[in-house]
Amino acid sequence: MAYEFGCRTAGSACDWKARGATEEEVLAKVAEHARRKHKVQAATDTLVSYLRSTLRQS
Repeated sequence: MAYEFGCRTAGSACDWKARGATEEEVLAKVAEHARRKHKVQAATDTLVSYLRSTLRQS
């Protein structure tokens, strides 16, 4: 089973997507993308909880 994340699904106009074997793997990719593309310097617990809720299993 894999996990998927899409910026658009999380409410952004960005089309970037990530996929990984675990939630943690995907969230690490999301954190890197957020730093580089969206200038998010630190992920709060609230932000991480919201992003985790938008992950999809495939």
